[in-house]
Amino acid sequence: MTADLSDIDAYIRDQEAELADRDRQLPFTEAEYRDRLTRLRRRMAADRLDVLLLTAPDTMCWLHGYTNRWYRQHSSTRFPPVHCTIVRADDERTVLIEPAYHEQLVRLTSCVDEFVGVEGFRGEPTLTDFVDVLTTELSARGRPYGRIGVESWSSVPNPAVAGTVASALTGRGATVVDASAAVRGVRRIKSPAEIAVIERAQAACDAGLRHLHANARPGTTELEAWNLLMTGVITAGGEPTAMHETVAAGPPMPLLHGLSGRRPIGAGELFHPDAAAAVDRYHARLTRPFSMGEPPKALTRLTEIAAGAYDVVQSTAQVGLPFRELHRALRAYFAGSGAADCWAGGYELGVSFMPDWVGEFCWDIQDEETEDVIEAGLVTNFESCAFVAVVDTVVFEETGPRFLSSVPREVLVVGDAH
Repeated sequence: MTADLSDIDAYIRDQEAELADRDRQLPFTEAEYRDRLTRLRRRMAADRLDVLLLTAPDTMCWLHGYTNRWYRQHSSTRFPPVHCTIVRADDERTVLIEPAYHEQLVRLTSCVDEFVGVEGFRGEPTLTDFVDVLTTELSARGRPYGRIGVESWSSVPNPAVAGTVASALTGRGATVVDASAAVRGVRRIKSPAEIAVIERAQAACDAGLRHLHANARPGTTELEAWNLLMTGVITAGGEPTAMHETVAAGPPMPLLHGLSGRRPIGAGELFHPDAAAAVDRYHARLTRPFSMGEPPKALTRLTEIAAGAYDVVQSTAQVGLPFRELHRALRAYFAGSGAADCWAGGYELGVSFMPDWVGEFCWDIQDEETEDVIEAGLVTNFESCAFVAVVDTVVFEETGPRFLSSVPREVLVVGDAH
């Protein structure tokens, strides 16, 4: 039986009504998001910024929760990136500009105060449409444009769109400055609520590694191993992160920056799952060396050296200590280990969106000049490399550093010997 048009119209209306009745899903309380806005506006005042135009997906998610999967960062020129969140120094309300058809998505995933939809021909706005909406919004109530901060180091918008927007703003009297470091700096120290979510992500990451450990066998391909890893992650409540996770057979560098392939992992081979997992877009990291069968003594010893660096961090990295002091302690440890080409360091963890990075802060034991100091609430990964890689997530706390993974820092043996 063929449905008539009234049946189709009724079905569509029912589906739209069901969507409209759904509750908004936010990983944090509105009070948490308001606190973030307060800290951001405080930084704006310190930097003499009248307006911030936030375009980075991770920044918008951090500020008001908005989550999308198409930010048009590498789209056809027919689909320019036409979104931003406006934050004003003289107004506590936040405004999100997005294509009009994303209004329901914004309502479901964000606590932004106001949504302004950009209409366009057949629903797709042009860059001109976006600039018109943006400049109209910025000119509301006769305000001067003043100093406008933008996220120049974000991949969104692309250079063509960023240049057009900047020209339109400066043509109307604005001074456009890069505020990337300022915005990222406000996000650097994590709240207890953020750390709790990262802990859940670490638990999912651990579950993924254990699932791989329990199920890999000789002949398992890198992609099949990746599938085992992610099955464990997702079953445990995790989700994919910004950078594609990989399982690579052979030396960890440069293979851990490659994509998993269909190459079988043979008996006796070394392989690394470079694991990550996110919960509510916040991610944690984990890597351990795996051996397909009984590992050679050299592999075991190299893993012990990489793992020993964790004891150095545990005994040295106190809040208030300059990072260069921790770097010196780790360099001294590796120099006495007998292994060549060792390295350690980390980068900030937090909100994780494609394409491949999150946060601003990095640390590296070769950096002797840094003025950075260990702060409570900083969360990074810790990568310890002595040919093999041992990676974990560390929370720097008043009581000392706390590593989140419960997976042993040793060679994980799979296959016939497992």
